[in-house]
Amino acid sequence: MMNSIAENKWLRQLAVFVVYGIVYTLLRPYSVAVWHIISGLRLGCLLLLPYRYWPALALGELGPDVYYASPEQAPFGLAWQIGNSIPAILLAMPIVAWCKRRLGLFPSKYLIRAKALLICITLSAAVWTAVTVLLLLVVVQPSGTPHPYQFQSIQAVQLFLGRYAGILSVLPIALALKLQKPRPWRSRIFGWISNPLLQESVVLLLPSLAVLYWLNLHAPADIKPVIRMAMLLPAAWLTMKHGWRAATVGTTAAIICILLNMDSRIGDLDVIGAQAFIAFSVTCLLALGVRVSMQNAVEEQERIDAKAAMKLAQQGLYLCELRMRQASETLEKVAGGLQLTQTRLLNRFKHMIPPTEGQSYYKQMATTQSQVYQLVESMHPTAWRERGLPAALRETIGRALDEAGIVYRFELKGRGLSQLSPGVHAAIYRLACEAVVFVLAQYAQSTITISLRGGLTHGQRWAVLRVEGNADRAGNILAAQKKHESQYLAVKLGTNSLSAIAMRDYARLYNGELHTFAQENAYRMTALLHDANHRIHEPRAATPAASPELYIR
Repeated sequence: MMNSIAENKWLRQLAVFVVYGIVYTLLRPYSVAVWHIISGLRLGCLLLLPYRYWPALALGELGPDVYYASPEQAPFGLAWQIGNSIPAILLAMPIVAWCKRRLGLFPSKYLIRAKALLICITLSAAVWTAVTVLLLLVVVQPSGTPHPYQFQSIQAVQLFLGRYAGILSVLPIALALKLQKPRPWRSRIFGWISNPLLQESVVLLLPSLAVLYWLNLHAPADIKPVIRMAMLLPAAWLTMKHGWRAATVGTTAAIICILLNMDSRIGDLDVIGAQAFIAFSVTCLLALGVRVSMQNAVEEQERIDAKAAMKLAQQGLYLCELRMRQASETLEKVAGGLQLTQTRLLNRFKHMIPPTEGQSYYKQMATTQSQVYQLVESMHPTAWRERGLPAALRETIGRALDEAGIVYRFELKGRGLSQLSPGVHAAIYRLACEAVVFVLAQYAQSTITISLRGGLTHGQRWAVLRVEGNADRAGNILAAQKKHESQYLAVKLGTNSLSAIAMRDYARLYNGELHTFAQENAYRMTALLHDANHRIHEPRAATPAASPELYIR
């Protein structure tokens, strides 16, 4: 049945007509001058529904208006009967259409211009108030009516504020529903239940309003204005924390609590003052909530941009690592072919050159070959390509330190290191090489210990790399020798001799941190890296930061 209604345009028109007529009929008796809630219903429907449904809205309002304007319900004369029989929603249709087309009320499907919305609300309330005032001026009552009605100019203010408050009671909730992204109902309900705004509203807002409402019922008349002001404080707190949706929920609940406990006395200055306070406070809270939501959206966009920038930086580093690996493999193949060619040439012409010169050529060939393979190992170690990261940390770094006469230990702990992304593996190896060179440059170290631990926390994998140097024979190695060893290792390991600050920035590219600890004969560097290989969400349409306009989103 629901599918047939959704597919048939006439059934959709009929559904709008019936639903709006029922809701309007139910709310019409409770809509008074202090709180004209059907004004919010009218404007909300005009803003939410497309133009093609507007005739159905007008027809849905026609029947109840004719009934309540009949002489049996309101014996105020023919002019009153005719004027009140005309659906008031027709008067707001040109205003809403003008705000949509000229003021850009809806720049996009999920964006609302706050200034245009405020203009639309104010103009609609003003037009409805003006028409109501004109009808009140032509009221004709039967002769002999006790306490005949007399129009007072102050009533115009009260009527306007009542309609304005009625709009603010319904329209923000309707806009919040309009701006909901389409998704399954089950997912939407679970999202509402898990929303911190709903939880805090149930825990803080509703109990506070219930207590204040009870106090307002039993408090003296001179204390009631203070209690009414206090009813908006929980809404203000939620607005500062969650934005305009919190202002919508909080102010609607506060308006209901305030106006349900207020007598609808015509021309009463206390009532008008309370209406003015509600209108001003709610408008300010909604504007503040829109500003807070915009700031939250900008901060969220900055976080998304920062994550995307870090992701691009990680991809760039990994692409450089892949190029170095390809270059090292190509260079290794070229070196093998060059060695074979040189060996064949020397064997071919060994009878034509003196033995001493031949030995010199063989030594030069071996030296060149050794330098080429050393360059290959510094670019991308063979052990890394063949046996993985632990082998590179154990063998490649260990061989370089052993040639420098430094004791080396490697410890592998934890689980899940093999499940880290290749980019994190590359970062761990390069950071380990840089840390070894940096630690050796600080003291005359005789022992280097590298420990690597992996783990999984809250669904995210991480790795901790610790490089520690101990000087068992401190002072026996000269500074010049220490510097020579550091430079030799930098060449062997293919490092850039980064500083501690540069290595800390390197770790932060992977959502990590780097710490150093120095003692008299020891120096330790510890780096934490997270596997940030997750999908970056598409940036949302950001509101221009430099624009003074406020947008509801």
